[in-house]
Amino acid sequence: MLEHLDDPTPPTPTARELAIVLGRSAKLRRRRAASVLTVLGVVALVLGIFIGSLVPRPPSPLRVTVTNLASHSGALAAGLEVPTADVVSAVFPDDQHGFALTVGTHKTALVASTDGGNSWQVVQGHLPVNSEAQLDFANMSHGYLWGTSAQSGATVPLWVTVDGGKSWAKAPIGPVVSDVTAIGASVWAVVGTCPLSSQSGAPSCPVALEVSSDGGTTWAESDAAPPLLESAQTSYDDQDIELVRMTIAHAYVLTFDPAGQDTSLDRIVYTSDTGKAWTDVPDPCPQTFGFSSELAGSGTDDLWLICATEPSAGSQGKALYRSYDGGGTWALVSQTAASGISGGNALPATGGIALSGYVAPVSLGHRNLAVISSTEAWLFPDRGGVYETTDGGSTWRYPESLTSAGFSSLGTSGDIVFADPTHGWIDEPGAGVWRTTDGTTWKQLGP
Repeated sequence: MLEHLDDPTPPTPTARELAIVLGRSAKLRRRRAASVLTVLGVVALVLGIFIGSLVPRPPSPLRVTVTNLASHSGALAAGLEVPTADVVSAVFPDDQHGFALTVGTHKTALVASTDGGNSWQVVQGHLPVNSEAQLDFANMSHGYLWGTSAQSGATVPLWVTVDGGKSWAKAPIGPVVSDVTAIGASVWAVVGTCPLSSQSGAPSCPVALEVSSDGGTTWAESDAAPPLLESAQTSYDDQDIELVRMTIAHAYVLTFDPAGQDTSLDRIVYTSDTGKAWTDVPDPCPQTFGFSSELAGSGTDDLWLICATEPSAGSQGKALYRSYDGGGTWALVSQTAASGISGGNALPATGGIALSGYVAPVSLGHRNLAVISSTEAWLFPDRGGVYETTDGGSTWRYPESLTSAGFSSLGTSGDIVFADPTHGWIDEPGAGVWRTTDGTTWKQLGP
């Protein structure tokens, strides 16, 4: 190598030496490019994190405590999650999807559940009713809302939604809507035709049946009105008419006098042809048990009728009558006060039916009695506990599985509903929501 230091002629690289130099050069360029890309990637990552911190993100569902919900002013925001202890009047179109109202809020809200009642989120925070309203949903889109605190001169309208409760429109029926039932797109509403009155001895007015075949968009009176009268005198939530639909065409309508003074108002009628004609059904309730009534059944011919006395101090005498021929004949199968039962069709019976608690119309709504089959039923009177029968109503017992699940009634207004024979729910404000998926065992839901 030293011989080249004083050689004036530049050295000529061989082909091998040139290839080595060019290879090193290419490798160096690749290293520089990789370094530049790494730096640019780090800069982009830092810049992205910084920009992301400046962009507002949608809030996560906020779980509201009972105290916060009770003290909340104004409407609840859509999407807000509320505790199960603050829902009431829950209904379930299927075993996973449900709707309910909130209690203890400045504005009554509609909430929905998509997990069988375990969690509830606000759909509409400002409903046109208070928490004493009634609710029914035929599916996840079509719902019906009615009822409020009864006041003299007031009307009780029906509100309809076709978008899952986001918006509501007043139906052109009334003036006093007492009960509504939807089977698919077929909706029936029983209506009192006089505004409410606080005057004692207010006149009785005819009952009308309004029918919709398109989910509540349009309405028309039935071909024949039920041959019933309703007292216009104000009563608790004005639920002196009950509608019990067995099928699209078959239904029972009953009226009663909550004051227990006008026995002519205590009647039951039946239609088998969507209201074209009506037939009188014997009412087995004796006069002393005519203050409250609730009718349910597992089929057109299998009927369960609870009759009750005047309520007092959280208790109400009750009698259960059963019919296996659509109300043609009745048999007394359980009672709380034998001394109050009289009449030729009253048979001696016992069975431990609950003395505590009230049934409609003293209670809120018509969801005190849930009949599953001709032998099994559940009873949850307001201000009372939950009772079950598996022998057709002859004996009633407090279910141990519900006690084991932590249920203890707080003495408020609760409901018991079933979507099918095995999926059922119990709700009571302040207590929470319980669910069964086998018709026997219960589990408390939510926080």
